[in-house]
Amino acid sequence: MARGVPKSLFRRNVALMVGVVLAGQVIAGLLVLAFVIRPQIDRVANVSANMIVALSQVLEEMPEPRRAALIARIGEDGDVVLREGDIEPATRPRFPNFIERQFIKALSERLSNHPELSWRTGDGNRLWFHIRLGGENTWVSVTPPTRRSALFTLFYAFAVAFVVAAVCGLLLQRRLDAPLRRLAAEVDAYGPDDAKKGQPLPVLDISGPEEVAAVARAFNRMTERLARDEAERSLMLGGVSHDLRTPLTRLRLCLEMMQGGDAELEATATRQVDRIEAMLEQFLDFARGFADEPVQPCDVRALLEMVARDGDPEGAPAVDVPEGLRVPLRSHAVSRAVGNLVGNALRHGAKPVAVTARQEGAVLEIIVSDAGEGFDTAQAQQLLRPFARGDSARGGDGAGLGLAIAERVALVHGGSLGFERRGGRFCAVLRLGI
Repeated sequence: MARGVPKSLFRRNVALMVGVVLAGQVIAGLLVLAFVIRPQIDRVANVSANMIVALSQVLEEMPEPRRAALIARIGEDGDVVLREGDIEPATRPRFPNFIERQFIKALSERLSNHPELSWRTGDGNRLWFHIRLGGENTWVSVTPPTRRSALFTLFYAFAVAFVVAAVCGLLLQRRLDAPLRRLAAEVDAYGPDDAKKGQPLPVLDISGPEEVAAVARAFNRMTERLARDEAERSLMLGGVSHDLRTPLTRLRLCLEMMQGGDAELEATATRQVDRIEAMLEQFLDFARGFADEPVQPCDVRALLEMVARDGDPEGAPAVDVPEGLRVPLRSHAVSRAVGNLVGNALRHGAKPVAVTARQEGAVLEIIVSDAGEGFDTAQAQQLLRPFARGDSARGGDGAGLGLAIAERVALVHGGSLGFERRGGRFCAVLRLGI
């Protein structure tokens, strides 16, 4: 973006409106100057020149007494003052304004037969011209067409136009900005994880200007496609997992009926069946989600101790939870999430593995830690994607849904799943809103 160009639409619109109004004022000022002020100056200069020429002829033919009386009478009105002689009027010189300069130029052109013409500025916005009038050197004082400079008038007009343009721009931008801000707020309220939480996707308001409504309609169509894709994916996973459970059950039954043969082959087949069953459980959990499970008061210590025993019956991870900590949770969902984190720590980390829980305000923080190196926390978002695996997990028994399920459990509780290092240990931090 070019330097000096406002980035926000608000500033751009206000700057555009102010620029357009000021440009219009400049053009209008030039037109007024060319077709109003300049003709008026020429007309007054022409009348003044004709008067001076006629007065010069009259004074030249008058006797001295009548000449003095006429000069005195002309000066009574104050518009024109005559002072015979070469002595300059006792005035304070000043810089002539725009109209005075134009008037001096026009009058000099019409009095071109007076080569000795010179001028001075005077008090009270007067102009003094030294000419030969009626055969005598005379200072003639006239007033230009206006007492206010056109530049100041134009400046005042620009100032008023700027204020009006700024106020109008602000009001107009507010009208334009309101639907845009509403659209931005509604878009920000939407998150791709809303579908994972089981929440209905928002429908944006399509009222307002047609352009904003078109954007809102396009966004609504996009959210509908995302919801449809998510529903189809969940249905596919759920259907496939459900359909595979029947032949898997028959296969396990067949293995039990085949006892007495090759013990090593039976053990290998049983492990593979257990692996497939665990993967199907993950598929079903991911497909169904956990939004339908009711929220009930739960003994956090008992829940985490059960998960720890299930994860490693022989050397259960240490559990550190305050006594009597009971919070409303979806207990099945939380147990699956913590179980996945404990399983990851046992398989890919290093013992000892520990599970701790603390309540901080309206948030329950469950931490599963191990003594391993873990993974780069910058890769967390990538590993939270379904079926994503880290290098240490490739070729393992999992389906790549453990962390994705844990994150979905966190989201359905209004929380989050993060990873960090604390005290030399790698920690998976599950934050749940309660």
